[in-house]
Amino acid sequence: MKGSRVAIRYAKALLATAQEKKAVDQVATDMEAVYTTLGNSHELKAVLDSPVISAELKGETLKAIFAKSSSLVKTFLALVADNNRAAHLDGIALKYKQLYQELQGKQEAHVTTAVPLTPALEKAVMEKINTLTDKKVELVSTVDKDIIGGFILRLGDKQFDASVSNQLQSLKHKLSNRKALA
Repeated sequence: MKGSRVAIRYAKALLATAQEKKAVDQVATDMEAVYTTLGNSHELKAVLDSPVISAELKGETLKAIFAKSSSLVKTFLALVADNNRAAHLDGIALKYKQLYQELQGKQEAHVTTAVPLTPALEKAVMEKINTLTDKKVELVSTVDKDIIGGFILRLGDKQFDASVSNQLQSLKHKLSNRKALA
């Protein structure tokens, strides 16, 4: 991730300040809005990434877009812009979200399937996840037809790949190794 050191430092500083001011939940809501907005607006991301646009203009842009945010977040966004770190804002927001989830004893699990999850399948996946962790888990589901079937589950830094495409790749690798040995 681009600027991960910067993201970690700024996110930790923001979390510490939010804890001090007892505004952790409000800041989490605001930073989720920042992350979502940046993810949905390629134009805004291009403005923040541009070395040609001044830090002052970036700060004014963030101030206008996130005018409904808490005063702590508005001050933080101005600080990020003033320090020429606006290009890292998406990473900072994501890292804050992760730190907030850790603080709450929560964790995100990402499951990728070839077809949308049915409620029954989602329940089965959640039961499996609950055997792997004791944290409260939020399931994020993605559909990717390229995996053909099965699923890919990411939980923290662990990944379980039970996709058909992975099994086919594994079989192809085994067969090509046998040819080489023959």
